[in-house]
Amino acid sequence: MKDIGGYFELDIPEISEIYHKEALAINFARYGLTYIINNYNIKELWVPYYTCTEVWKALEKTHCKIKFYNTDKNLLPAQDFSPDDFILYTNYFGICAQNVRNLCKKYKNVIVDNAQAFYMPHCGFADIYSCRKFFGVPDGGYVYCNNSKNIKLEQDKNSYKRFSHLLMRVEGGSNFGYSMFNQTENSFDSFDIKLMSELTTKLLKSFDYEKIKNNRLSNFKYLSDSLDEYNMFKFNITEEDVPMYYPFLTENKDLRKDLISNHIYLQECWRDIESKCSPNMYEMYLKKNLYLLIIDQRYNLDDMKKQVNIIKKHLNTGYI
Repeated sequence: MKDIGGYFELDIPEISEIYHKEALAINFARYGLTYIINNYNIKELWVPYYTCTEVWKALEKTHCKIKFYNTDKNLLPAQDFSPDDFILYTNYFGICAQNVRNLCKKYKNVIVDNAQAFYMPHCGFADIYSCRKFFGVPDGGYVYCNNSKNIKLEQDKNSYKRFSHLLMRVEGGSNFGYSMFNQTENSFDSFDIKLMSELTTKLLKSFDYEKIKNNRLSNFKYLSDSLDEYNMFKFNITEEDVPMYYPFLTENKDLRKDLISNHIYLQECWRDIESKCSPNMYEMYLKKNLYLLIIDQRYNLDDMKKQVNIIKKHLNTGYI
């Protein structure tokens, strides 16, 4: 029954609809893959070496056999697959919409990992999205999976327990809440798949998705216009791409130290891939030399200029 009276809860304004309203809303994106495998009874799945360990951990909890594939310099699979193969493809950094479209045309069983591409339309055999990677929420993910077996899922009621680091960052900055953030992150593997909590659902109705999208695109464009000529990583984005990062590839050393000394903290994606990869793989080269520059909606063009100036100074190209 609905409570009437008593103390106030956290006041969250509802200004929008859920973005992926046709998808199944779950507590964690990593369990979306488990859900898809169980729904389709997938026995073998091709998985990129260049992906997060959470994917491997999720698969280890299923009956599904992992078969790894390499990616080329265009972040496409470096091999062909059989027509009936099931393939997991990562929409890397939110800039690989064209790769996704081409693969989905070529193969019928592509599962698209859109954890880094929240705004990408559903177009695969199945699709997975993460909320935490794009917004300040404690959990949340979406799954598009047509072959539902009417699996009964409970609703998650523990999002409030994963909220501390978000509030701590507001009060004291990223360093203040970092240990709590790690503690929360490390706890995720112990949970089971559930429906998205009411708290996270409310939070996801409080965002201006179009404004956030435009902010990200504006920041990305500034970095692209300023750094593309120095960037060893070449790419073309389409109208469907809303990036998570600006990927900057350089063999110059110690750039990360320069950025950290200026309070710029970059995500180190998939630092554990060396457990699966040999040292001479292209994936290991990216791990060592790819910098994922910040473009998200918390920041403006002055913040982008700060990143550019530090990088240009490091590369001895002068300030802008």
